[in-house]
Amino acid sequence: MKLYDAAILALKEINSPSPVHEILKVIKKNHWFDFNTTDELGVLNMTLKRRTQDYIISQAIKVKSFRLKDGLFSLIEDRDAMDSVPLKVELIEWKSRRNRCIEDIKKCLKSNKLSLFLGAGVSRSAGIPTWDVLLEKINEAVFREMKNNKNEGKLRNYRISSKEAVALTNLLSQLGDDSPIINASFLETNLGNNSLSKEIRAALYGKGRRKVFTSPTLQWLAKLCNHRGSYQVQSVVTFNYDDLLEQHLKEVPLTYMPIFKEDDEVEPNCLPVYHVHGYLPQNTQIYDSHPIVLTEKSYHDVYTNSYSWSNITQLLTLKENNCVFIGLSMSDPNMRRILDIAAGKNHNKVKHFAFMQRLELEIEERQLEDDISTISEEILEAFLEDFHLSREKHYARLGIQIVWFEDLAEIPQLIKSLVD
Repeated sequence: MKLYDAAILALKEINSPSPVHEILKVIKKNHWFDFNTTDELGVLNMTLKRRTQDYIISQAIKVKSFRLKDGLFSLIEDRDAMDSVPLKVELIEWKSRRNRCIEDIKKCLKSNKLSLFLGAGVSRSAGIPTWDVLLEKINEAVFREMKNNKNEGKLRNYRISSKEAVALTNLLSQLGDDSPIINASFLETNLGNNSLSKEIRAALYGKGRRKVFTSPTLQWLAKLCNHRGSYQVQSVVTFNYDDLLEQHLKEVPLTYMPIFKEDDEVEPNCLPVYHVHGYLPQNTQIYDSHPIVLTEKSYHDVYTNSYSWSNITQLLTLKENNCVFIGLSMSDPNMRRILDIAAGKNHNKVKHFAFMQRLELEIEERQLEDDISTISEEILEAFLEDFHLSREKHYARLGIQIVWFEDLAEIPQLIKSLVD
C-alpha cells in the first residue's frame, strides 16, 4: 500500500478534518505503511501536500485527494466522481496497454472463460483489518490465556489492572516475530486450533452488533460475476477467510456455493467460490472446526503437498480459464510456484491479468533525495517507465499481463468498465 492510500484510509477512519500527526497515528496503529525514515511526520506531510487541491509544489500529482484548511487535512468528498471523469490529457503508453487488456478481459468474459483470483486488498477495501492488525487483535486473547492459565505460569499470581493489560498486550505484539506466519503459529500453540478460528472471526468482524462491510470494489465484483445475466464469471478463487463477496453476490442476486474443503462438490448452476485458505463466514460459527491456512505448519503442508485440493483447484483454474488477479501482492511463494507450473502447461502463453499499482518516487531517505536531486525529471520518468516495463516482462514469464493503476480508487472504476 502506498503512503497516500494509507492516509486516505486513516481519514476515513477518523471521519473528520485532522492534522498530520493524527493521521500518522492511525496509519501506524493499523500498520498500513512501513516508514524507512525517522522523519515520518515530514514525509507524510509532503506526500499529503503533493495530492492536495490548489497546492503548488514541485512534482505535484494531477489527481488530487485532499483539501487543506487551517492546518487540517480532509478528503475531497466527490473524489470517486472525480476519478471517474476522464482527464483531457494525452493518453500515455501504459494506459493504452491497459485499455487493450480491459478489452481482452471483456472478450474472455463473453466467452465464459473468465475466473477471478481475489486477495486481502479486496476485503481491506471494505474495512477488514490487515494481517498485522488481525494478529495484534488475537494477541489480546493470547494474553488472556496467559493470565488465566491455572496450571502453569506466574502471571496468574498477580492482579493486573486494565491499563497494565493493555500495555502487556502491546508488549506481546512487539516481542513477536517479524513473520506473520510464525506469529500465527505462536498464537495457535497458546490458543489451540478451534479457539484460534474463533478469535480470528472476532478480529475480522468485531464483537457485538453486526457490522456491515461493503465497498465499491466488492459491489462491482459481484455485478461482474453475473454480467446482466447474459454470461458470468466461471469461478472465484479467494485467499480470504471472510464471506464479504458472498454477501454481495446475494444482493445481485446470484446463486453461489462456497467451497473450502476437498469433499465439497459444486452444484449445477452455482458460481463456485473457492476459499483455498479456509472459510470463516460472518454470521455462523458452524465452520470453525474446519482447518484454515494461517500457521507455519499449515503453509508447509500446502506448499509440500502438490496434490492438496487447494493447489489442484488453483492449477486447474489457471489451465482452463483466463484469470484476473485483484487485491493480491503476487508475492506468495506457493502461488508463484503454481503460476510457474501453469505457465508451462499453457505453453508459456500470456493469458491471465493482474491489477497492480504503479510505483512512484516517494523519497523517504534524505540521502537518496539528495542523490536524485541532480537528475532531471525527464530521466527519472524514463527510469520509472523502464522499471515498470521490466516488471511486465517478468510477470509475462508467469503467464500474466499487468493491468496498471496509480490509485486504489481506480480499482472499482476498472471493474465497472468490464461490466459497462
